[in-house]
Amino acid sequence: MLRIAQSIAGLYLIVALVVTVITLTQGPLLGGAPLGGILDSAAGREPVTISIAYGSEKDAWLKAAAAEFAATKPRVQGRPIEVRLEPVGSREIVTRIVQGNLRPTVASPASSVQTELLRSEWQARKNTDIYFSGADAPQPLVLTPLVVVAWEERATMLGINNPNQLWDEIHRLVVSDQGWAQVGRPEWGLGKFGQTDPSTSNSGIQTLVLLAYHYHNKTSGLQVQDVLNPSFQAWLDEFQRAVLEFPSSTGFLMQDVVRFGPSKYDFVTVYENLAIESIETAAGRWGPTKIYYPANNILSDHPYAILNAPWVSAEQRQAAIQFREFLLSPKMQELALTRYGFRPANPQVRLDIVGSPFETYASYGLQRDISAIVETPAGDVSRELITFWERQNYR
Repeated sequence: MLRIAQSIAGLYLIVALVVTVITLTQGPLLGGAPLGGILDSAAGREPVTISIAYGSEKDAWLKAAAAEFAATKPRVQGRPIEVRLEPVGSREIVTRIVQGNLRPTVASPASSVQTELLRSEWQARKNTDIYFSGADAPQPLVLTPLVVVAWEERATMLGINNPNQLWDEIHRLVVSDQGWAQVGRPEWGLGKFGQTDPSTSNSGIQTLVLLAYHYHNKTSGLQVQDVLNPSFQAWLDEFQRAVLEFPSSTGFLMQDVVRFGPSKYDFVTVYENLAIESIETAAGRWGPTKIYYPANNILSDHPYAILNAPWVSAEQRQAAIQFREFLLSPKMQELALTRYGFRPANPQVRLDIVGSPFETYASYGLQRDISAIVETPAGDVSRELITFWERQNYR
């Protein structure tokens, strides 16, 4: 017996030394270092692995938070929790889950517009709800409104300081064959508006939703018949035909704003956090930029939706809840605000803490208060907007 015990101890020591070398040369993994994972497995404690499919806008924050979560050595019923992060386009998350080639524990697209689309499409195919109810229903992680970023000189010339007239003034400019000549600046050419592709990008469909609400003078209750209204379709068509191209990602769009400046865009709709990231760089290359808020806005609430799906076990559900609570902790919410420009979903975290961008960039038009938020439309309404857009062949 003594020889057997010594042999097992020696083997365990060899495994530990080998894994230590791997850890030192390859670095730790999210959800636990290789050493911890192998030793836990050797002791009969296989990790509970959860996968998070998420919109890439919060990639840096989630990676930083997951690393800190792993350092706390989280457990479910004595088993270590391993978090696997998979950045996926928000619209792609919906499409791939419905098609069956993406099976995450948690879906976290950029906004509830996408989770409602997933709920609707899943219900139509499976006749069940893909989400849990009650305390485990989808919850927002961080918040960011949709904003209009513009070159300050051009926005001032157009006179869009009144949020209630923002969309009408931009529409009037971009549909005119005279462009900037109508306000005395013919050298600026035609009006140039930018947004992303609604069929692939969350900010693209959010732009259409805001335009629909604005046209119908609503903040809630958007219906399919509103989308089918011929006058609205004609107005929206004028707006969309003035867009030269539709990038697939909001990040790509903001990069193009910085790269090409007013030669390509006068006004763009992007997420507030992306505007914060790029506002100084853009101003340094092309002149002062300004952030404008529509009178009725829409939030990207980055919902954390634990899936009520056959591939999610009870232990994975518990582990996903633990990670969600960690992300909503004051420390992680403050990190999202001060380093990455997101508004905290945790109401205990203030916007005016030390290092807040709302103090640093107030002169660029960044504002803490948002006058009104529109209701997230049902999935069939968003689907109808996307269908109309796709039929017009704007690409």
